This record gives sequence, C-alpha cells and structure tokens, in this order.
Amino acid sequence: MIHMPKSAGRGVRFRALLVIVATLFGGCDAAERLSPSDQPGAGVTDAGTPPAAVSFATTAFRGGIPFGVFHLPVEQYGTIYNGSLSNIQPSDVLSSLEAARRSGTRIMLSMAGSESNFQNSDGSFSLAMWKQRIDRFRGIDFSSYIQDGTLIGHFIMDEPHDRTNWGGTLVSLSDIDAMARYSKSIWPSLTTIIRGKTDYLLGYSYKYLDATWAQYVSSFGSASDYITKSVREAKASGLALVVGVNQLNGGGSGGLVGFYSPDKNAMSAKELEAAGNALLANPYPCAFISWKYDQAYMARADIKAVMGRLSEKARLHGSSSCRGAAVAPPTSGFTSGSLLLTLIGRVKDNRYQTTLNWSGATTATVD
Repeated sequence: MIHMPKSAGRGVRFRALLVIVATLFGGCDAAERLSPSDQPGAGVTDAGTPPAAVSFATTAFRGGIPFGVFHLPVEQYGTIYNGSLSNIQPSDVLSSLEAARRSGTRIMLSMAGSESNFQNSDGSFSLAMWKQRIDRFRGIDFSSYIQDGTLIGHFIMDEPHDRTNWGGTLVSLSDIDAMARYSKSIWPSLTTIIRGKTDYLLGYSYKYLDATWAQYVSSFGSASDYITKSVREAKASGLALVVGVNQLNGGGSGGLVGFYSPDKNAMSAKELEAAGNALLANPYPCAFISWKYDQAYMARADIKAVMGRLSEKARLHGSSSCRGAAVAPPTSGFTSGSLLLTLIGRVKDNRYQTTLNWSGATTATVD
C-alpha cells in the first residue's frame, strides 16, 4: 500500500517502481530519399511526454537516442554517429547488422528501396509490388538484432503525402497501415516507421504503424515550433516520432551551396546546430537521423564540430522506444474506481527514472 498525498499531484518520481516499469515496458522491441518537399503547417503548443524508456542490451551503445544519417558508411559506425537508415540488399543485411551490433550502432532498414520499385505504370502506389519487395527478406531471421536493439525499425515508405512521388495521387492511410501489418506478419516485434507529414497521418486509428518521421528544413521557420507541432500530431495518431534535418537541401539563404541541389542550399553550421538543438530539446523523439551522408559536407571542420556537439546531446537525451504502443494516450492505465494511474519510464543521464501520474483523487490521500 502506498499513501500518496493528493497535493503531490502529477510528476512525482518513484524509483522504487522501477521493477514495475521494467515489467510493463520491457526492452527495445522496438530509402534512399527524404526529400525537402514538406510544407510547414500551423503551429500548436505541446511539449510532449517522452515514450516509455528502453534499455539497449548491447554494452557498446553509448546511451540516449540513436544519432546519425542515411547511408552512414560502416567504417563510421559508433564514432560520432550511432544511427542510420540503410537500404541493404538481402545478401548483405546480416553482415551489416553484425557490424552495427559490434559498434553499438542502431539501424533502420529500408527493405523496399526506391519507390520506383513499387509503382504502377501510371506512377501510383502498388501494395502488391511493395509486398514483393519485402518478400525478398522473408527468410531472414532478425530476431536477435531486434531483441538487443541493433535493428530499431523497418522503414516502410517515404512521403506518402507527396503527389509528385505517386503519379499525382496520394498513398492512403489504410494502405500505410496495411504495409505495416504485412511487415508485422513476418517480423511481429519489428517496429514500423514511415516518413510522412504528421498532419497528413492524422485521423486514422493505426493498428500496425508504430512511428513517423519529422524532417526539418529551414523554410519551415522556427524549429521549436516545428517539433512542438510534430510531437502533438504524432501523439494524436498514437505514433512515436523520429526526428532529423535535411542537412543537404534544407538550408536557408545563408546556407552552403554546391552540395546537392543547385537551387537549394545545404545547412550552414549555425543553421544545423540551431535546428538540432531545438529538436533534441524535446523529450519525445526516439531517434535523430538526418538526410543524408555526404563526405565533403560532413568532413568540413565547422560541420564536424556541430555534429560532435549534437551527438553528445543525443547521448544525454532520454532513451525511448520507437514502438507506437508505448506512446498511446494514457487512457489505459491502472484504474481503481475513478482513479487513473499512469507510469512513464525513461533513462536520463544513465539513470532510470519513473514518473507516476494520477488523476481522479477525491480525498487528501489515496491508497
């Protein structure tokens, strides 16, 4: 029996409940292109509550959340960068995951590859063709890499909201969840992640999709407003949230020229640091992975210095799972009469913390 004064309200931390939280949340069960075509949406205000804490089993992982870029070369695994999204052929995937495991790097897999592999003749999305691409990996046992946190997600698609990618049409929300369902029919414990605008994904009750991806570009305006909006909309959809920046195409007028598009700038060191700091200041994201690796850009002394500082912030960020079930609205906590209790676990500064929230108390103390 725990006596809790009503005046304590929300946010009291009980480290004695760590065993309970560990039982509830467990461990981390947890494409080539992320283009800058998103447009900023209306701002909202909600700092967000982080998803449940996750414990990475391999000791090489340095803590916090994975930090890195698309297509990170294997030789850079586990240095400044310990996270990547990789488009790997089935024949090479296990050796790549083993290299990631040894270095403490967290990998998302893009199994379907470029959208050209699963488009109808008119450019529209083909679920049947997408499934054929996924079936190439069907016989591969990912279980140990999922269990120890090396494989943190299956990246099922990029930009379902962009008509220009799909022959003038949109990929429906039901098709998105159908893709996630197909993935889980093969690898039930592998999280499913899509890079779709958070406001586009609103209004559907996802049963199989776990997380979405917020990729910031300077034209969106305030990075703080952008992450606040993204967190609120991801939570409204019951989804975890991966964040990152479009470092090669997302710079403003003061950005760097000559790295990817002749008509768009890469982020300057100042832009990159400001955006990264804003995204990492929010406790909700489960990973920070940006588009994309470029040797010349990332070898610049000013960019490399910023990446080192952001990497450290990611290491100190509260660790959380990208599994959507862990971030559902707190309507299914423990109930006793009219009292609702919700436990939220996290890791901060390499220490486990548990927050017990409750509402509905009608007396000064409750049992």
